[in-house]
Amino acid sequence: MKRYKSIFWSFCALLLAGLSLTACDDGEELSTDQYGNEIKLNSFGPCPVLRGGVLKFLGSNLDQITEVDLPGADPITAIDIKAAGTHSEIWINVPKEKCEPGIVVLKTAKGGEIRTLTPVTYEENIVLSSVYVGQEGNLNGNVGDIVTFKGDYLNLMHEVIFADDVRVPETEFIAHDRYTIAVAIPKEAKTGKPMLSDSNPEGENLLYADNAITIGLPTANVAVEAPVKAGDIVTVKGTSLNLIESVELNGAEVPAEGITVTDGNKTILFYLPATATDGEVTLVTFSGVKIPAGNIETVVPTQLVAAPAPIKNGAELTISGKDLDLVTGIAFPNADGEIKASDAGKLVAVVPETAQEGDITLSLANGKQVTVAYTLVKPTVTECSPSALMAGSKVMIKGTDLDLVQSITLPGDPAQTVTEFVAQNEKAIALVIPTACAGSGLTLNLKNGTSIEASGLTIQAATEPAVSEAPQKMIIGEKATIKGKNFNNVEALYLGAVKVVKITERSNNELTFIVPEMTTGEVQIVFVTPDGTRIEAGKTVVDVPEIDFATFAKDEQQTGYVTWPFNFSWGDSMGKMRVFRKDLQAMNLQAGKSKIIVYKTAGITGQIQVNNANWGGITTIADWDGSAERIEWVVDDAFIDAINNIQDGWSDTALILQGDLQGVKKMTILP
Repeated sequence: MKRYKSIFWSFCALLLAGLSLTACDDGEELSTDQYGNEIKLNSFGPCPVLRGGVLKFLGSNLDQITEVDLPGADPITAIDIKAAGTHSEIWINVPKEKCEPGIVVLKTAKGGEIRTLTPVTYEENIVLSSVYVGQEGNLNGNVGDIVTFKGDYLNLMHEVIFADDVRVPETEFIAHDRYTIAVAIPKEAKTGKPMLSDSNPEGENLLYADNAITIGLPTANVAVEAPVKAGDIVTVKGTSLNLIESVELNGAEVPAEGITVTDGNKTILFYLPATATDGEVTLVTFSGVKIPAGNIETVVPTQLVAAPAPIKNGAELTISGKDLDLVTGIAFPNADGEIKASDAGKLVAVVPETAQEGDITLSLANGKQVTVAYTLVKPTVTECSPSALMAGSKVMIKGTDLDLVQSITLPGDPAQTVTEFVAQNEKAIALVIPTACAGSGLTLNLKNGTSIEASGLTIQAATEPAVSEAPQKMIIGEKATIKGKNFNNVEALYLGAVKVVKITERSNNELTFIVPEMTTGEVQIVFVTPDGTRIEAGKTVVDVPEIDFATFAKDEQQTGYVTWPFNFSWGDSMGKMRVFRKDLQAMNLQAGKSKIIVYKTAGITGQIQVNNANWGGITTIADWDGSAERIEWVVDDAFIDAINNIQDGWSDTALILQGDLQGVKKMTILP
C-alpha cells in the first residue's frame, strides 16, 4: 500500500478584496494593518460542498477565527487549524442537516466578522451512514483488516483517506458500488477518523466518518539481557512486527533493509551497528509510531594488559584482551597514537616519542572508551666522569636509555640548561659545563616532557668571567646589557677588536655599556682579566640604528614631515612621500647591505612603489597575503644611482614613494 499526497483543490470564490469587516460593540476593530497582522479571507471551498463533508478556508491569520456560521445551521466552533499566520488554512465539518445555501460568516473572539462575497452551495446526494472494521459496530482493527464504508452514492467517491493523509486509491478497493466501499487497512495507517474523497482535481470533496478507527500497534521486547557486541544479531520478540519499518538505537538507526522478520511476525532480527551504544531500542512502524522495546548494553574490550612493561618510547606495544576488534582509536598520555594492527585478542601500536606514563585510552566507534595502564622505561645515570669538575669543563654522563634525553639542566644562579651535546647515544652523553654553573646534581629533561633528577656530579664555580645572557643584536650608540658572573674580574670588555670605553653600570653579575662605533656584523664578546687573559664569552651581532622616515621624508607637496600611521595612495598627494638627496647621501647607504624596513599590521595587504625623482620605478615593496608585520628590502644599484645621479631639474628630490598600503606603522632605513 502506498502513501498518497493530497491533490490540488480549487475554491468556489476568490476573495482578494472587498471583504466586509464589522466592528465589535466596544469599538475595537479587526486588525487591517499592513504588517502581517490582518485577518483576511482569500478563498473557500469546495463549492458545491458535500453535506457532512469538509469546507476549507484560505487567508491570513485565520487561526484567530473562533466561529463559522453557515446559513440555517448552528454556529460551528470546532475549527481544525491546518496552518496559522499570514498563509493560514482552517477546516470545518459541514453538518449533514439544516444547512442552507448562502453567505458564510467567520467571527473572531473580539466580535469581528468576515463575510464571503459568494454563497456556499451543497452537493446533495452523497451520504456516509456508517463505518466499521470487520463486523458492524466494531471500530478496532489491525493492519490488513477490512474497513467497510456504508452509505449512498459511494460509487462517486474514489479514495479512502486514513489519519495523517494515508490514502488508498480506488484501484486498491476490495469492494466498491453505490452503497459500499471496502478497503484493507494499510501498514501506514494511524488511529483516527477516516475520510472519503471524490478525487476531483477541480475541487476535492471530503466526507469524514463520524467515529475514529483504532488501529492496533505491535508489541515488542528485546530478547537479550547480556551485553551485545557490535556486529552481533539482536533479537526482538513481540507481535505484528511486520509493521516495523526501522529500528532506532542510541547513536544509530537500522533501516528496513537491515531488518529480518520471522516466526509469523513475532520476531525481528538485526545486526547491532558499530555506532550504537547503551540505551533504549525503539521500533518505528510504517505509520511513524515509535514503540519502545527495552534497553541494551553494548560490549567493551576487557581483560586488558599492556606489554612489555616497562616499554621504551618508540618501541612497539601490544595490548592483549577480549573484543579489541571494537577499538577504532588509541591515545597515550600527552600524545595521539596510531593502531598498526588489531584483532579480537590483541592490538599493536608504537609508543610515540612524546608519550608519557599513565593510562592508554582506547576509543570505540560508539563513543565508549576504556583504559589500560602502562609504564615507561626511564633513563638512569650510573656515572659522571669526572664526578667533580670546574665549570667550563667537559663531562661524560654514563647510564642507560640516555637517547631519551632532550636536554640537561645543571645547577647555577640561575640554573643552566644545555640543549646541544658534544655526543649522545643510548649509553652516554658528552657535554661542556656552562661557565655560569655551580653546585651538585643534574636534571635529565626527556623528549616526552618529563624530567628525572640524578646525582653524581659536583660543579665548582669558575672564577673566570662568564656570560649567562646577552643581546642577540646590539645597536651602535645605544645601551646594551650582558649578564653573567665574575664581572669584577673583568679588566676590559671588547666587541671583536673594538674596546668598549663607556661602561655606564657595573656589578659582579651585570655590565651595561654604550656600543662603540665599529664595523657591523657578527662579533665575539671578549673579556680581558687583570692578568691579561682573554676569554671569549659568546657572539652577538652589531648593527647600526634604524633611521625613521618621519625624520626626513615629507608629503608630496612638501607641506610637512610624514607622521605614523601613514596611508599610501596613488592619487592623494598626502598619501605620497618625497625623500631628498641630501638626507640620503648623508646616510652612506650601500647597495646589497643597506635596507628599507616597513612595519605594518598583519592582515593588511598592499604595496609601496619606490620611484626616482623622474617617477621611474625602482622597486615595489609589497605584502600580498597580509601575513607580514615587517617587510625588508635591501637597496640595489638602481636605488643608489637614483640618489646620486637622477634629478628632476627643479628640486632636491631623490625618491618619491606611493602605493596603496594602508596603516603603515613606521618606515626606517638601516644604513
